[in-house]
Amino acid sequence: MGLLARFDRSFGSSPIAKFFKMEERGTTFSTEVAGASATFLTMAYILAVNPSILADSGGTCVPNEADGGIHGPTYENCLFKLRQQFVTATAIGSMIACILMGLIGNLPIALAPGMGMNAYFTYNVVGYRGTGTVTYQAAVTAVMIEGAIFFVLTLSGLRYKIIRLVPKPVRVATPAGIGAFLAHLGLQTAEGIGAVVGDVVTAVDLGACPPENRVKIVAYDALCRDQHICPSDSNNYTCDGGVMTSGRTWLGILGFMLIAICMAYKSKMSFIYGIGLVTIVSWFRGTAVTYFPDDEAGDARFDYFKKVVDITGLDMVLAQFTSDLSNIGLAVFVMLYVDFLDTAGTLMGVTYSMGIMDEDGNFPGSTRAFSVDALSSMIGSIFGLNTITAYIESGAGTEAGARTGLTAIIVGFYFFLAIFFAPILASIPPWAMGGALILVGALMARSLEKLEWRRVTHAVSGFLTVIVMPLTYCINKGLIAGIGSYVIMEGIIWILSLFGLKVPDGGEDAESAETGATKEKEAAKGGESGLVVGGSGPVEVKVQKDSRGDEEDVVGEPTDMPAQ
Repeated sequence: MGLLARFDRSFGSSPIAKFFKMEERGTTFSTEVAGASATFLTMAYILAVNPSILADSGGTCVPNEADGGIHGPTYENCLFKLRQQFVTATAIGSMIACILMGLIGNLPIALAPGMGMNAYFTYNVVGYRGTGTVTYQAAVTAVMIEGAIFFVLTLSGLRYKIIRLVPKPVRVATPAGIGAFLAHLGLQTAEGIGAVVGDVVTAVDLGACPPENRVKIVAYDALCRDQHICPSDSNNYTCDGGVMTSGRTWLGILGFMLIAICMAYKSKMSFIYGIGLVTIVSWFRGTAVTYFPDDEAGDARFDYFKKVVDITGLDMVLAQFTSDLSNIGLAVFVMLYVDFLDTAGTLMGVTYSMGIMDEDGNFPGSTRAFSVDALSSMIGSIFGLNTITAYIESGAGTEAGARTGLTAIIVGFYFFLAIFFAPILASIPPWAMGGALILVGALMARSLEKLEWRRVTHAVSGFLTVIVMPLTYCINKGLIAGIGSYVIMEGIIWILSLFGLKVPDGGEDAESAETGATKEKEAAKGGESGLVVGGSGPVEVKVQKDSRGDEEDVVGEPTDMPAQ
């Protein structure tokens, strides 16, 4: 018996092992460590992506109109410091959430700020650099309220009933819509590879041009017309020649392809490989793709990067609550709705793969696990974060054999170590993260396979949900378009049916009918037939018939795609 085996055997009889029921679930300490390492490595990108997106909200930075407002150097410097603090806040919030899940839920599930919801928080609620109708402080307070409501609904058992109020095609299409939104961000310059830029005629156009070919797009308002003061964001531009000649874009595309190829080979470290390669290449100064150009901004970045280890304060993001809650109602609803879907999909998917979930979708400690997710969002709001949710990347850990909450606690320890390496994490360039956002969006699009395309009301409402989100830069507008169109169409059809004008039957051909019969048999056997999204990845779900004979998604299982 080797040294590791002897240690596992000795640890297996300890009080800690008994607390986590390690013998009952057939796991060992070394297996839990391996599972935790796999989980953390597949979701570590959140430490770079989340701070970058949240910093775009402007946070508590106050623009100085005499210095260029939200585009001035003073504001830019404030955003740089804000991003550093968001790295620390993301690590701390994730650490606490993972430890709580391990201690209370005893499940190998890691939690962190949700992808998609961070974009909604920034670009739809607060607005880019604070240009929305809700202040950053009010948005953070909304996260706290959402977590509290989620907690109450969890204890009362109403969480599933509320989800069912949303039309099925909209529920199915929402993950794909959020994925399209994330991919749109990954294709742009601020958070991505810079392949898509603005255009005064077509709104968007192919870009990827070097800085010397970029023409800024400005708002021709009274200030610009009369005083010739036309502030512009450096990322809001169109290309005057040089299309697809930017080295940074091509480097980002290389990272994107590397991630995709590694995923094809089922690598659990796909995202780490892609983001890591592009980042390391971008850290060399004096190149066309460097993240530290020879200017004032580049020097400031490099000086911070050279610290390697640093503990950044949280004075700009800690406990930024307010009593002014005007205009947050819709934001609370959307965050609650998406948080419900994310958490339900991930928890049921991971526990199903562990073999501890019954046919009704229940698993041991389900109420405790959902409660931890709700409490985590509340705790995250204290650190200025968006909603914290369970991550489907936890499936990487269960594939490695993780079975208990000890895995989640070890992941929390990894996040603790990340607190001290904020200078490294804050120096990951956007073109290194763009590929990850695009790939996450692609995986989330798989939810559309559950959409009933032959039913026009489902196809139209689902499609509108998906297409409106990225085109309007707004998740809640996509939900409104999907729900509104579905209610109107189904309502009119119902009214017409009262006068004898029913939708004709027999719209499906023999092949589709046979497929439907096969799906029904698979559902009865516990087969797979759909997908929901948790954290930032997809989970396939099983279906059962409800009282009306319609299919309803009830339980989940990780897809055969590698966890991100």
